[in-house]
Amino acid sequence: MDYIRPNYVYTRVLDNLPWKSGDPNVKGDPRKSVKWIDGLRGIASFLVVMTHLARGWDYDLFAPRDDEGKAPRILQWPILRIPWQGRLGVTIFAFLTGYVCALKPIKQSRNGDILGSFTSVAKSAFRRPPRLIFPATIALIISWVMAQFGAFIVANRSDCWWCRYAAPDLADTFWEEFLRLFENFLGVWTTGYMAYDDHQWALLPLLKASMLVYVMLCITMFVKFRWRLAIYAAMILYFHQDGAKQVETFQMQAIYGMFLSDLSYEASFKQFIDDHKWGRRIFSATFAITGLLICSYPGEHPEWATWSDLMHKAAHYIFPPDVNIGRRYSAIGVDLIIAAIYISPSTKEFLSSRLLLWLGKQSFAVYLVHGTLLRTVLCWMLYGISGQPWEGQPVDGNGNPLLDENGEPLHPKWIPIRGPWVVGISIPAWIALVYVCASMWTAYVDPFCAKLTQKLEKLMFQEDEKSEAALPLNNMPMNTMPMTSA
Repeated sequence: MDYIRPNYVYTRVLDNLPWKSGDPNVKGDPRKSVKWIDGLRGIASFLVVMTHLARGWDYDLFAPRDDEGKAPRILQWPILRIPWQGRLGVTIFAFLTGYVCALKPIKQSRNGDILGSFTSVAKSAFRRPPRLIFPATIALIISWVMAQFGAFIVANRSDCWWCRYAAPDLADTFWEEFLRLFENFLGVWTTGYMAYDDHQWALLPLLKASMLVYVMLCITMFVKFRWRLAIYAAMILYFHQDGAKQVETFQMQAIYGMFLSDLSYEASFKQFIDDHKWGRRIFSATFAITGLLICSYPGEHPEWATWSDLMHKAAHYIFPPDVNIGRRYSAIGVDLIIAAIYISPSTKEFLSSRLLLWLGKQSFAVYLVHGTLLRTVLCWMLYGISGQPWEGQPVDGNGNPLLDENGEPLHPKWIPIRGPWVVGISIPAWIALVYVCASMWTAYVDPFCAKLTQKLEKLMFQEDEKSEAALPLNNMPMNTMPMTSA
């Protein structure tokens, strides 16, 4: 009789460690053909965490130097500044949405299975909302419950301006807080705003980007490949000239992901790349370096450095007026970097390493849990658990707020951050905690949400589709950022 390992919490966590994830090259692995995508997803989610740490406690990294007259720090140099200044993570997520959502339907249509391709699009479009909404709602409820027990008090009293901005203030009564929970649930999926964890703002535009991909797949299903390329190019140029907010971050990247997904099945392109190794290496290196330099455009005070000031002036000729120049440059830079990865087998092999695949597996969970953990556990580490001593708003003898020379109320004396040695220990320990929590989320919450989605399909699908509906969910749990194949 074979020994059955008990399914305890710690065993589920251990099974999700990087060195316990199994061989990613085994036959039948659903990620085998696109495993480099998971590695890229893992890097993107880690960049999001690094960006939020910098935003909270070293916002000067978003500028090319601390002050106009000062020399830049090493972490403010071009390329080296990329992990700290943000913008790349969500842009990469949007690209992955287009790439992976289009992968299976395009393969089916290229193989002549048009009906199967339309079926895949229909089922994927149905599954996409619950596969995002269910786990995001659980994360919302957890954050809401923690807020009711005062978990965000320290963040609201800290000297971290961003923590104070993003941490929720409680309403006067519990009933108002109860109603606010539902208001925030609706807000995430209508306006993108959520008071208890504002990092969920990206989920709505990512959902819309996936629906754009499904619509484009239906429109181009019978179009020849060379004309599909023309349509992709036209759509990218259309979004490039569109001055609407964040189209370069989501819609443009989704179409670019479709384009590369389609190109991955083109045998002539693969053969051309294989036949020109040196040319491929030169172009890959050129694209990568150029993309990294473009992505280095600072989010604050570009006029403080010669290189970023030149980019700022050039932006008036490249982009529509009144757009977020940083996001526009990031979109172009990310596209060049991904193109460099796409034609480089060695880079794909690196992104397919076991550690990066494990990071990619936890990416959606990391995205959902790190914001709440940052404004609770990390703030407790850096400022103390009690949030004391606290003087609050300075007032006079009558209880009226004291005013400064401009007639504005004086700010409270925020709790100062602890010493450098505390910060040096707390941040790495907190990052480890984030990934432990993410692995537990992947092991327990994602399968639960997958089962809910499966039950919803069985309830609502027609009889001849019910037996097929369960297969993808059994094989591909919802453990990644919202760009996994459906």
